[in-house]
Amino acid sequence: MKPKLIELLEEFNLDNDEAKIYLALLELGNATVAEIAQKSGVKRTSIYFMLDKLKKVGLVYQTNIDTKSFYTAEKPEKLLEQYKEKIKKLHSSLDELNALSHKGAKKPKVLFFDSEEGFRRIWQTLFDSGENEYLIITDPREMLHFVRKNYITGKIIRKKIKLGISSRQLVTHSEYAKEIVAKDKHENRVSKILPQSYRVRYTTIIFGDRVALISPFTENIIMLFESPAFAQSERAKFDIIWELLPAYRRKHSQG
Repeated sequence: MKPKLIELLEEFNLDNDEAKIYLALLELGNATVAEIAQKSGVKRTSIYFMLDKLKKVGLVYQTNIDTKSFYTAEKPEKLLEQYKEKIKKLHSSLDELNALSHKGAKKPKVLFFDSEEGFRRIWQTLFDSGENEYLIITDPREMLHFVRKNYITGKIIRKKIKLGISSRQLVTHSEYAKEIVAKDKHENRVSKILPQSYRVRYTTIIFGDRVALISPFTENIIMLFESPAFAQSERAKFDIIWELLPAYRRKHSQG
C-alpha cells in the first residue's frame, strides 16, 4: 500500500483501514472478504463494517454469486464526482448561508471537546485556518495523555511541514522537552524553555483569532475560543514571556 495514496483518501473522510480496503479492491477488481483481508492487511472481523460504510458512500458495490459475496471498488473518478457534487450544493446554498450571518461585530464563540478525537479536531482546525504560524505553550509530556507520540510526530508535524506552517514554542523544562527542541530546525519551529519552577497544566495554542486550551491530565477537556480580542491578549502575553527568555542553547559534551 502506498502511504501517499492512503493519506490522500483520508482527505475524503476515509479512515486508514477504509482507505486500505478501497485500494485493495482497486487492485483485486472483484474479491471476497477473505481476499480483501489478505491484500489490505485489515482484520477480517473489521472489514464487514467498513465495507458497509464504503457501500453507503458509493465507493464499493456488492454482488452475490450462489452463496458467496463479492465486492468491487467504484472507479476513482467517483470520488471526484462526489466532491464536485458537494461543491455544487454548497455553492447553491451560499446566499442562504450568508443571510444567516449576523451583521456587525462577531460574538465570541467557545467550543468544547474532549478525548483524542477533540485533540485531532483542534489541529485540523488549525491546518484548515490558512494561518502560517501558531504559538504554543505546553508541557509536551502531558500531551501524551491524549495521543501517542508517533501521532504527534507522524501526523501533526508531517502535516505542519507539508503546509509550510512555522511555530514558536514555550515549553516546560524536562529532558523530553530538550529532545523536542533539538528537532526545531527540521520541524519549522523555534523554542524557548521555561524556568524549572514554571509549571504548565493547560496547553495553549494561539492561531489567527482562535485560542485552544487543552487540559489532558487534570480535567480531560479542550476549549476552543474564537475571539479576536482574546487571541490578541493571549498573543501579547506570549510575546512578553518570549522576549524575557534567552534563546535555548544545547550543551555539548566535551571529550
